[in-house]
Amino acid sequence: MGRLSRSLLLKGRLGRAGAASIGAVLLLTGCTGPSGHGASPTSAPGGAGPTTTIVPSVVAGTAESGPLSYLGAVDRMPVMAVPNGLSSTDVPVPGTTAYRQVVTVAYRQSGSGTPLVLIEGEDASMTWWSPTLIQALDQHYRVTIFDLPGVGYSGTPSAPLSIDWLADVTAGLADELGLSNSVVFGWGMGGQIAVALSMRHPTLVSDLVVADTGLPTSGSQPMSTPAASLLGSPTATPAAISRLMFPPAAAAARHEWLHELDEQIPDDVTSETISMQSRLESAFWTGNDSVSGLAGLRHPVLVIAGDDDNVFPSADATALSAAISGAQHYLWNGAGYGALLQDPPQFVSLLQEFTG
Repeated sequence: MGRLSRSLLLKGRLGRAGAASIGAVLLLTGCTGPSGHGASPTSAPGGAGPTTTIVPSVVAGTAESGPLSYLGAVDRMPVMAVPNGLSSTDVPVPGTTAYRQVVTVAYRQSGSGTPLVLIEGEDASMTWWSPTLIQALDQHYRVTIFDLPGVGYSGTPSAPLSIDWLADVTAGLADELGLSNSVVFGWGMGGQIAVALSMRHPTLVSDLVVADTGLPTSGSQPMSTPAASLLGSPTATPAAISRLMFPPAAAAARHEWLHELDEQIPDDVTSETISMQSRLESAFWTGNDSVSGLAGLRHPVLVIAGDDDNVFPSADATALSAAISGAQHYLWNGAGYGALLQDPPQFVSLLQEFTG
């Protein structure tokens, strides 16, 4: 497997206010899509009780057109959070008490090749992964993108929000989609989820890549106060957030990202979710002991950081890579928090070189 050389050191944020609540109603009725969810009871091996046969449903009105038609429509399915240490779990039958733990997850898949799972960060939805980036990744990977619980067309969280629970939900989605030994990439808060996924469900991950993120390791510090305030504000505009993501020298890339965001069908984050994720990110840096497992990670790991990141200081990436045995660290000169969106071809090249 190829490796990098050792020398490498919103769209209307409230516009989809009803999307998550739609998922909640459908969740309670045992149906996750406009056309119904083809879930039928089956018997689990060994007589463990009925489980559910999962058939994803298409979310009506989400098929992109024109140059974005390759994205197709959004699919959705019920997912169970996989318990720590396991790689799979059964989805209970709709209507049972256990089904209350199910969360509806919206996702898209495209491309072919090695499976690649992208985990979005705070405030982000699937639309934040620009079509330019997805098209470039599609040439080399079978790409899966999805909305975290409470975001876009995904349902409301079925448990208290935590990084570990979001990692377990990601494992549940991977299980239902038949993904294992996937390259997992996490950005910002998504990087924290990706690390937790690797520690809690190692068989689902082949390679771990995180960008512009931080964990409470020695020598790191939480998100800057101005960034936390902006990302935690339900009234922050896409233009304001984009200035946080791209340094002034990358104004052209910032405008292109905003244009691509505007061209896509809205898949937004509600004010409630923005507040929940803000509280989650703040709480993650206090009393968190999950970093104790970093030294035990056995996956190849690449930590990417923009040297002009105004959200997570690049020192966080240095500290994180130092805490993981054998991790590689790439410092991206002239890039900010949105490094991968600032220069998609360079990001894809880095990913290819690392994953071989």
